[in-house]
Amino acid sequence: MTTIKNQRNKEEIEKLQSNMFSSDWNLVKESARRLGELGGEEITDFLITLLDQSDSSIRDRAALALEEIRDNRAVEPLLKAIFKKENKGYTGTMVFALESHDCSQYLTDIFKIMFYQAYECKMSAIAILDTQIFEFTTEDLMEIKDMWQKCLLHPETCPEIENDEVKKEIEEAVNGYLEYLKE
Repeated sequence: MTTIKNQRNKEEIEKLQSNMFSSDWNLVKESARRLGELGGEEITDFLITLLDQSDSSIRDRAALALEEIRDNRAVEPLLKAIFKKENKGYTGTMVFALESHDCSQYLTDIFKIMFYQAYECKMSAIAILDTQIFEFTTEDLMEIKDMWQKCLLHPETCPEIENDEVKKEIEEAVNGYLEYLKE
């Protein structure tokens, strides 16, 4: 009985994985949701491999399923995909997926997202900074301070910084962490 059940699960997983490449958005969405529900090491590994795809919709599907699974092995691959030059402008869903993961070891990366990515990414980065507790060094804080100063000197490198509301939110996040330098 267990062998039959395991075979059915294996067949279901293989079908769901295959569906991730479908052009039928509803099928893809349902398959990503189901893979996220099932979770497990094999599924997480499969979804992580999809983050290397050149098609942003496939990366987004994988990111949403990884967001559901919440396996922290996905954090570094998500960050790698977010910072990949050829993905620039198509990273909002991957940054959103980070919100459900423990990013406590990646403070400078979250700030890089906030400084250099598009508006949607900035908002997810701010949410991460607001809801998670980070481990960091003085060097991390100095790097954040340096990045912020470069953004102020070269606003063209920091999307949306000329929007006063966005700039204020970024500045509040930066100042909140730079307070630790005064201790």
